[in-house]
Amino acid sequence: MRLLWMLEDPRTSAADLGRLIESDPALSTQVIRLANTAFYGLSGKVSSAWRAVTVLGLATVRAIATTAAFDLFSEKGRSVPDDFWPHSVTTAAAAAAIARRVGIQPNDAFSAGLLHDLGSALVFRRAPRRYDAVLELLDNDLTLTRLDAERQEFGMTHADVGAAALSVMRFPVDMVEAIGAHHTPPAEVTAHMGRVLIAADSIAIDLDHIKSEQNVPVDEALEALDIPAAASESLLDEVRNDQDNLAGFLTVR
Repeated sequence: MRLLWMLEDPRTSAADLGRLIESDPALSTQVIRLANTAFYGLSGKVSSAWRAVTVLGLATVRAIATTAAFDLFSEKGRSVPDDFWPHSVTTAAAAAAIARRVGIQPNDAFSAGLLHDLGSALVFRRAPRRYDAVLELLDNDLTLTRLDAERQEFGMTHADVGAAALSVMRFPVDMVEAIGAHHTPPAEVTAHMGRVLIAADSIAIDLDHIKSEQNVPVDEALEALDIPAAASESLLDEVRNDQDNLAGFLTVR
């Protein structure tokens, strides 16, 4: 939490952040591990937290600090759903790749992708019986979507939960709104960040073959961003490559 507060202070330097991160061995490990993935082109060269901060950028450091604050790196007990980290990392990679094509900061998009399913992880950890009840609803009614089952059980979706949590943490409004709307049809979303996250999630669901969650078709999501269908294959190839380059971060499980 101190790290999150410091990230809001424009006077805070990378060295200040690095010293604080290094006081928490688990957090330091995650930050350095991500900075050393091939995605950032410095594999094995980052050995300090302050250097990792300069490589990752403040938005990504803030995303990792948030997952740590919610104890999502814990290896004890019921931590996160089995596909949480692989899907989050693929979505982050897809969001960054799309952002580079539509003029949005890739680091901001990467962070939104990393946190987009935060609500699912929080429910999994804090209300495990009700999380399991959602899965049971889906098993019993194959016509039901994940979002419908969540609304039946909670009166809200995992996207709503994630947005509410990040709002409390005082994240930027555009990121909070994007995460809250990442299952909304893109035609109903006007913000670029929101449409980027919808497309990134759709791509990740397809690439990761996730059957428990649905989003709009990839072509529809990319069309909303004026990315032509002819460009989709090169985008998917880039995301597949970045999946491999980020694989080192997945040892969090």
